[in-house]
Amino acid sequence: MLESSIASEKTKPAHAMFKATMNDARLFRNLLGAISSLIEEADFNATPEGIKLRSMDPSHIAMVDFEWPKTAFDTYECNGNTKLRLSVSNLLKLLKRTRSDESIEVVYDDTNKKLNITLKNKITRKFITPTLEPSTEEVPTPKVPFNARVKITAASLRDIIDDAQAISDNVKLEVTPDKFTVRATGELSSALIELDKGSDAILDIDAKEPTKATYNLNYLGEIIRAGSGASEVTSLEFSTNMPIKVEFEMPQQGRLLYYLAPRIESE
Repeated sequence: MLESSIASEKTKPAHAMFKATMNDARLFRNLLGAISSLIEEADFNATPEGIKLRSMDPSHIAMVDFEWPKTAFDTYECNGNTKLRLSVSNLLKLLKRTRSDESIEVVYDDTNKKLNITLKNKITRKFITPTLEPSTEEVPTPKVPFNARVKITAASLRDIIDDAQAISDNVKLEVTPDKFTVRATGELSSALIELDKGSDAILDIDAKEPTKATYNLNYLGEIIRAGSGASEVTSLEFSTNMPIKVEFEMPQQGRLLYYLAPRIESE
């Protein structure tokens, strides 16, 4: 028994440690902001290949799927798989005044269960924040068929969604092979926005059949506003009355996408 205990102690792996730097601290903050559009606390999985996160919002209406590979960082070190749960809303408070000309260093050592953040430019600012107990819940990737896909500039989509949200709590998206249509109807007003396939805002439309679905703007608006701060191009994929996948193009093979359940309208 004693010999097996000694052998076990000798082969016990070293504490997993994670360290990464980015020259653009504001980009790092914007990525966290995109995640916080749905969740306040999140489990980040750091591996030698990069950072991943997949989490549902508390109501299980929406999901965020995020991946930032090690090549997207200026330096990246991770000597083992590390799962750390963080308060994203608290992190954003610490990073509220970050600038694009600041660099950021993030270090985690699971011996003290705390995250150390250093911002550098003309002055050096350091923050320490505790981590939380990771969740044991595993969120699978949704298996949803998509019949239509619209690729659009993120700024244009944000303007469209802002217009719709000024009128209604819900928005109807319609796609044909040649056109993308957005409809919003309120008690007093309505909006109809049509974009042809050849318009400047539309980068591509691919529709197997005419497709339409309605989504809650409280969720979709938050997703679009948050994601457009980190990306210039958005792809929307959905089928009639099915969940929508909203994906924002990321550099260095990164991934930022969301799934949102539809609002089924009574006939």
